[in-house]
Amino acid sequence: MAEFTVGQRWLSETEIDLGLGLVTDVSGRQLSIHFPAVDETRFYATHSAPLARFQLQPEQRAQHFEGWWFTVLNVQQQGGLMVYLVRPDDGDDEHVVMESQIHHQVALNPVLSQVLAVKADRLDLFQLRRQAHNAKVAWQQSEVAGLLGARVQLLAHQIYVAKTVADRFAPRVMLADEVGLGKTIEAGLIIKRRIATGRSQRVLIAVPDSLLHQWIVEMQRRFAITLSLFDEERCLVEAEQGENPFLAAQHILVSQNLLTEPRWADAIAEAEFDLLVLDEAHHIHPQQPQFAAVHSLSTRIPGLLLLTATPDQEGPEAQFSRLQMLDAERFHDFAQFNQQQAQYQQLAPLAQQLASEQPLSTEQWQQLNEYLDLADGSDNNPQHYRKWLNDLLDRHATGRVIFRNRRQSVGGFPKRRVEAIPLTEAVALEPWWEGDPKYAWLIDFLRNNRGEKALLICQSTEQVMALYEALRVSAGIHAAVFHEQMSLIERDRAAAFFASDEEGASILLCSEIGSEGRNFQFVHHLVLYDLPSNPDLLEQRIGRLDRIGQQHDITIYVPYREDEDEAILYPWYQQGMNAFEQCNPVGFSVREAVAEQLQRALNGGSKALEQLLQQTQQQHQQLTQQHEAGRNRLQELSACRQPQADEWVDAVQTFNQENDLADFLNRFWDRFGIHYEALDNNSWLLTPTEHMRIPALPGLSDEGSRVTFDRETALAREDVDWLSWDHPMTQAALETLCDRQFGRVCVAQLNNKALPAGTWFLEADYEVRAQAPKRYALQEFFAGASYRLLVDSQGRDLSQKVSSKALEQQGTYSDKQFSRELLKQLRQPLQTLLLTTEQQAEEMAQAQLHSLQQQLQQQFAEQLQRMDYLAAVNPAVRDDEKAAISERQNALSEALSEASVNLAAVRIWVNVPR
Repeated sequence: MAEFTVGQRWLSETEIDLGLGLVTDVSGRQLSIHFPAVDETRFYATHSAPLARFQLQPEQRAQHFEGWWFTVLNVQQQGGLMVYLVRPDDGDDEHVVMESQIHHQVALNPVLSQVLAVKADRLDLFQLRRQAHNAKVAWQQSEVAGLLGARVQLLAHQIYVAKTVADRFAPRVMLADEVGLGKTIEAGLIIKRRIATGRSQRVLIAVPDSLLHQWIVEMQRRFAITLSLFDEERCLVEAEQGENPFLAAQHILVSQNLLTEPRWADAIAEAEFDLLVLDEAHHIHPQQPQFAAVHSLSTRIPGLLLLTATPDQEGPEAQFSRLQMLDAERFHDFAQFNQQQAQYQQLAPLAQQLASEQPLSTEQWQQLNEYLDLADGSDNNPQHYRKWLNDLLDRHATGRVIFRNRRQSVGGFPKRRVEAIPLTEAVALEPWWEGDPKYAWLIDFLRNNRGEKALLICQSTEQVMALYEALRVSAGIHAAVFHEQMSLIERDRAAAFFASDEEGASILLCSEIGSEGRNFQFVHHLVLYDLPSNPDLLEQRIGRLDRIGQQHDITIYVPYREDEDEAILYPWYQQGMNAFEQCNPVGFSVREAVAEQLQRALNGGSKALEQLLQQTQQQHQQLTQQHEAGRNRLQELSACRQPQADEWVDAVQTFNQENDLADFLNRFWDRFGIHYEALDNNSWLLTPTEHMRIPALPGLSDEGSRVTFDRETALAREDVDWLSWDHPMTQAALETLCDRQFGRVCVAQLNNKALPAGTWFLEADYEVRAQAPKRYALQEFFAGASYRLLVDSQGRDLSQKVSSKALEQQGTYSDKQFSRELLKQLRQPLQTLLLTTEQQAEEMAQAQLHSLQQQLQQQFAEQLQRMDYLAAVNPAVRDDEKAAISERQNALSEALSEASVNLAAVRIWVNVPR
C-alpha cells in the first residue's frame, strides 16, 4: 500500500484526462486529491486507490506554478515529498522546487501518462497501430492520393486531367471533353484529390435543376463525397438560425437558378468557398440572366471549374466570355485572341507529327527551329520529339485553361449497329397490348434473347408503367423499372435488381431519366421504344451503353409503326446523319438548321421527308467539315500528355497492389467490434455490434453494409461500397489508430531460453510532426518521420542489432494482470530510459529536418524556374500561380523549422522462457 502525504502529486490510472493531481487531505483510510486542470476533487480509499505517483526525472523540463520553466538537475525525498534541484531556463542559478509547486499543466506525453497509469493494450492492437501509421504516411506522400478510390475505370485522359488540375493553386479551367468521356468524373476526381490533400475545404457546385439528383448520386456513389443540397427551403431553414446558411456545410450543391436570387447570391459570395464548379457551362453566356451573377461570384472564389461538352455551342464570342470568367486579365481582347488561335492552329500538323514520333520533314524541322529557337545544336532526332512536343504545347495559350479530349483520340468505344423494325398499324383491341404490334415485337425479342439483358428507354413514366404491367400480366415477365416518380433508394434497388446475374431482371424499363447519369455498360441491347427529336438526347440514350468499358458491340433496336413520328425520325437520324452508328457532335446544330423542314415532315407528306433528308445530309456534311477544320489539335494533345498520364495510372495501380487494404481493415474490424462475413469471393457484409469500441464508422449503416475491395466488382455492382485507401471508412480507421490512444502502450512476453528470465527491453516509437495550413499540402513533402529505438534495462542501444520482426517471432501476448504488475514495477526505470531515448530521437530528427530543408529549397527552386519558363512562353500562366509557389515554400520551411518530436508508442518486452 502506498504512503500518501499532503502535497504529493499523483495521476489517476482510470481518468488520465484529469491531469496532475495534488493530495490535499489524508484521513485514516481515505484521501482526497484535487485536480486543478479540471477543478475537481476525487476521494479514494488509501488501500486501493487507482493512482500513479508522478515524479520528474533528471534532465526533464517542467513548469513552476508561477509560470517559469526549469530543467531538473537532481531529485531527493524529504518527509514523503519529492524535492527537485533545478536550473531555470532564464538563468544559471540553481533553485529548490517542491513537488507541490509544479504547475498542474505539466507537459506530460499521453503515452508516458499511460505508462505511469499502468494502462496497456494487447500486442495485436499495438501492431495494428504501427501498420496504420505506416499506411497513413504512405497514403499522404503518394502523388495520387485522392485518385485511388474512385468507382471508375482507370482511364489515362481522366487521370491526367484530374491530377494536373487538382495540383494547381486555385485552378481556373474548363473541362470540355466530348460527350461520353467523363467530364463529371474528371470534376469528381479533382474535387476528391483537392479535399484529400487539403487544397480545398469548401466546395460549391452549381448545376441546372435537372442535374441535381445526378450530381448527388455520382459524387456519393463514385467518390464517397456527400453533397448537401441547398434549395430555397433549406436556405430559409438555415437562415432562421441567424447565420449565413451556406456556412452550415462544407460541400454544397445548388441549382444555378439560386445564384440569381439576390438574397442567396450575396450569402454565397460571403461564404468563402475556395472552389466553384459549374456544369453545363455553355448555357451560361452574356445573353443569359445567370451570366452576371455567375461572373460576379467567380471573382470571389479562387478556384473555378467550368464543365461543357459543347464549348462553342453558343458561338465564339460566348466562349470567349467564359474564358474571361476564368482569367479576365489574360483574355481581354476578342480580336487578339482569334489572331493568336489562328497562329496556334498553323502548328497543329507539326505537333501531330511530333506526337506520332515520325521523322520531321525538312520544312517541319525548320518550322520547329524557328518556333522553339533550338540554338543548342540539336539535330532532327526522334529521341527528342517528346520533349519538343511538350515545349510546343507549353506555348499553347488555351491548353492550360481548356482540357478537351475527343472520343476518336481516346479510343476504346464499342461499335454500334442499328436494327429498324417497321411494323403494321395497331388493331384496336382490349386490353391495348393484344393489338399493339410494337408490344408483340417486344415479347418476341425477350423470348429470343433469353439470358441476355436489355435496356428499354421511352419518354414518359406512364409508358414505363403501362409496359411493366403488360409484361407482368400477359407474359409473366418481371421487369425492373426506373422513372422520375421513384425515390433514390427505389432506383438504386431497381438498378441492382437489373444488374444481378443470378436472379436479376432481364429488362429495365426506363423513362427519359434513364438517359442521364446511370451507366449500364454491362448491357449491349438497347431498345428505343420511341425516338426523341433532339439529337443530343438520342446520343445520351445510346451513351448509357456506349461507354468505355463496354465489352460488346451495341445493337440498337428501333421498332416503329408507319403512323408514328418514328417513321420520320428514324430515316432522319439514320440517312440524314448516321446518328445511331456514330457519335454525332453536330447533331444539335443540324437540327437547328433544318427545324422547319423537320416539322413539315412530321406533319405529313413523303415529299417533305425527301426534302428533309436532302437538306439534313447537306447540313451535316457542311457542319462536320467545319467542326473538323476548327478542331484545336494542340489543345487536344495538351489535354492528355500520354507518357505522364500512363505514369500516374501506373502509380494508382501500384499503390493499391503494394498496400494491402483488405488485411488492414480485416484486422481493424476484428479489434473494434465490427462483424464481417464473406458473401462471395469479392464482397463482404459488415454489421455493427454492441461491442464496437467507437461510436460510428463512415459508410457503415445500422442494418449493415455490403463492401468490396475489388474495382471490377464495384464497377459492376453499384449496390456495393468500394473500400479504398481514399474511402471515408478507411480514413476514419487510420485516424482512430494514429490520433487516439489505441495501441500506444503494450507489454509482450519473449520466449528466449538464451536470456535470463525477467530480462526486459524497452521499444519506443518516436514520431516527428510538423503543422502547416491544410491548403499547403505539407504531407506531400513531409508526412512525418518515425524512429524505432530499442534499449535494454541498462539503457544500451540495440535498435540496429535487433529488429521488431525478430522480437515478434519470439513474442506472445501478455495478459492484462501481468502487464499491470510489470508496469507498476518498472514505472521509474521506464521514465528514466524514455528520457534517454527521447534525446536520441531528437538528434536523429534534427539531422533529417536539416536535410529536408535543403531538399525543399532545391525542389521549389526547380518549380519556380519551371513557372518562369512557362510565363515567358504562355500568356495564360497567371502571376498568382508563381506567387503561390513561393508562399507554399515559405510555409513549409517554417513548418519544418517548428517540427516536434513526440513519443508515439511504447512496447515493453520481458523474457518468460517456457
